[in-house]
Amino acid sequence: MMTQQKGFHIVRRPEGIVSQFERIVVDGQGHPHLALTRLYQQLRQELSDGTAHTYLSALLPYFTFLDSDPWRQQRQDQWDSPPESVREAVRDYLLQKLHCKVRRYGMYEMVVLSAQSPSTVRVFLSALKRFYAGALLASEYLHEHPLTSPVIHLLEKIDEEDAEIPRSRPKMPPESGIEEPQRKRTSDNYFRLVDKEWIPEPIDDPSLHLHLSNGFTQARISRRDQIVIRMAYESGARITELLTLTVGDWRKRGGKQEAAACSKGSHGRRVKVIRFSMETAKLLHSYVNDDRVRVDPRYRTLAQLDDHEPLFLSGRRKPYGYDAFIPHWERLCKTIGIDLNIHGLRHWYVCQMMRLIHETADTPGEVERRKEEMVRYMAWRSPDTLKAYEHYFQAIHHAQMQDVLHQRLDEKLKSYLAQAQQKKTSLRKRASLPPQSDRYAPVSNQEVGWGDLLAVGGMGDD
Repeated sequence: MMTQQKGFHIVRRPEGIVSQFERIVVDGQGHPHLALTRLYQQLRQELSDGTAHTYLSALLPYFTFLDSDPWRQQRQDQWDSPPESVREAVRDYLLQKLHCKVRRYGMYEMVVLSAQSPSTVRVFLSALKRFYAGALLASEYLHEHPLTSPVIHLLEKIDEEDAEIPRSRPKMPPESGIEEPQRKRTSDNYFRLVDKEWIPEPIDDPSLHLHLSNGFTQARISRRDQIVIRMAYESGARITELLTLTVGDWRKRGGKQEAAACSKGSHGRRVKVIRFSMETAKLLHSYVNDDRVRVDPRYRTLAQLDDHEPLFLSGRRKPYGYDAFIPHWERLCKTIGIDLNIHGLRHWYVCQMMRLIHETADTPGEVERRKEEMVRYMAWRSPDTLKAYEHYFQAIHHAQMQDVLHQRLDEKLKSYLAQAQQKKTSLRKRASLPPQSDRYAPVSNQEVGWGDLLAVGGMGDD
C-alpha cells in the first residue's frame, strides 16, 4: 500500500545531532530546509512561540505546494528561482489554494479575498516577505527581493540621485525641528492585499490629475492649495520650490505661465524656470488679487506687491510653508482614496513626460534630444537620474505589452470556442441529430484557428 507523502513540517532536533536549532523544518522527504529553519528560529527569538508558529504554519503549505504541484515541477520552480518565477508561483498559490482574486496593475498586483479565502492570507504574505528578506541577508537568495515592488526601489534610487549635495553636518533627530520631515512612502509590497476594489498606483495612472481635480471640492481644498497642487503636477517642481516662490519670481517671467525658482543645492539662487498651464495662471491671478489680499498684512493686490513678497500666504498672514500645506494634501488623498506622498507628483510628471516623448518623437535622435531638454528643465545635476526613470518606464512598457499579449490570447481563445460551437451545431444539423450537450463532434485544428493561437504564443513547447 502506498503511503501519502507528508508536506513540509517541523520536527525536533534528532538525538545525537549537534545543531544550534532546537526545531527543524523538513520537506516531504524528511530533508531539512535551512532557510525555513533559520526563519523559524528568528521568529521565536523576536516573537512569542505561538506567534512564530502561526507565521510558519501559514508558510509551510506554500512550500509543500511549490514542492508537489505538477506544473511547478514541470517548470522546475524552486523557492530560490528568479523573482519572476517566484511571483508566478505565489500568484498561482493565491488563486488555487487560497481562493483569492489577483489582478495585475502596472508593476504590482492587488489581492482581494473571496468568501472561500482563509483569514491567514495577510499572515502568509507577510511571512513570505520576511522569509526572503532573511534569505537575502544570509546570501541564500541571489536575486532581488521577489515580493517587493521594483517601483519602490527605482524611486528610492531617483530620490538619492535627485538629493542635495553631501551634508556638512550630522543629521539631527526629527524632534529637533531642524530637519525636513521624512516623506512617507507608499507600500513596497508586490502583492497588496486590499479589503475593497483595487486602487491604481497613482504614479502609474495617467488620469491622476483628473482624480485630484475632481476631489478639490469634496475635500474642501482652497484655491491657494489647488494652485500649488496643479503647479506641482504640471511643472514637476518640488513642493518646497513652489512654496518659496516670490511675487518677483512670477512677475519677472511675465506674470503668466512661468516662474523662476530655486533648486536643491542652489542656496536660494533662481537657477531654473518652471512652467504651468494657462488655466493655472488664471487661477493664480485670481488668488493673488482676491484670496491673498484678505490675508495680506496691508491688503495689497498684485500691482501693489513688492518683488520680495511671498507668492503664497497662510491664514496667519505668514509665508505659506510645507508643514502648513501637508495636512491639506493628506486630506485630499484620503478623500479620493489614494496613498501618495506629495513628492510623488514630481515622479508622476516625469513618467508622463517620458511616455509623451516616446509616443510623439519620430526618430531616435528626437527622443534623445527631448530627453536632454527635460534633464535641463528639471535641473538635474546628474544624467543618471534620467536613467533611473528610463528603467522604470521600460519595465512599465513591458508590463503593458504583456497585457496586450494576454488580451490577444483571450480573444483567440474566445474565437476558437465560438467557431468550435458553430462547427458542432453544423454537424448536428447535417446528421439530423438532436442537440446533445455532452457530445462534441471532432474539429480540425486548422478549421477553428489553433494555428493562429499558436502563432501568437498561446501554446507550444516550453
